[in-house]
Amino acid sequence: MRFSFHTHSTFCDGKAPAELMAETAMAQGYSFLGFSSHAPVPFQTRWNLPWEKAASYVETIRSLAVQYEPRGMRILLGMETDYAPGITMPDNPAYKPFNLDYRIGSVHYIAPPMEGAFTVDEPQESFARNVARWCGTDHAQIWKRYWRYMCEMIERGGFDIIGHFDLVKKNNADGRWFDPEDQHYLAAAFEAVDLAADKGLVAEINTGSIARGTHHEVYPSAALLKRMRERGMRLTIGDDAHAPSHLGHFQHAAAKAALQAGFRSLWYLEKPGCWKEYAIGDMKTDV
Repeated sequence: MRFSFHTHSTFCDGKAPAELMAETAMAQGYSFLGFSSHAPVPFQTRWNLPWEKAASYVETIRSLAVQYEPRGMRILLGMETDYAPGITMPDNPAYKPFNLDYRIGSVHYIAPPMEGAFTVDEPQESFARNVARWCGTDHAQIWKRYWRYMCEMIERGGFDIIGHFDLVKKNNADGRWFDPEDQHYLAAAFEAVDLAADKGLVAEINTGSIARGTHHEVYPSAALLKRMRERGMRLTIGDDAHAPSHLGHFQHAAAKAALQAGFRSLWYLEKPGCWKEYAIGDMKTDV
């Protein structure tokens, strides 16, 4: 069985319409597919779902769910919601009318969006400029800001899945900005893991970094996955698919990372609020 709850389309920054993403997932043998458009935010971006298109997004995904349920694939309606302190939160009451099946909570911004967006996953050139502007030569501020916001988001709640847990490493594949094995970095990351475990939250193994060639490993890293296992956290899979080619080809990487960290099962969202356990050995992957 295959499943993923992190899927984008042309409603936000995806490269293909939702209909094609659904058809591709069906062809790849998915049993559960969650659409998670970047939720509308109260400021201008190029990648979020515009407020004026939200109703169409909801209608389209609900229609696809009706079409594919008889064919053996359940489609769920979700959104990837941003945490930007004092500006936008996963528990934003404006999202309630959408009647979502689930929400992903993610940290992208580590500086106020209104003062010039600084996201941890932006292109390397603009990332370097923003590091100089916001952090100067104190590069530890990159991860300190990120993990502080992650802890704040987890504490606040209002979502079901933690997105790409250590996205802060995306532009650090070569260790240019910080040492991901530094004890201070790991202490900050483990604080977020422990808080998430205490809250009973589900984290995704996100393979988007591998699919797009931006990093050699999944999110979260092996060290964080091991900590999650020790703390009894549940994991699901998030392809973070922005194109049809991102579906079905990288689930083995998620399963392999989980197995290496000592996990024997992953979890899928059967319906809103209802998580089911599934043995990794039974998954349709090439592990």
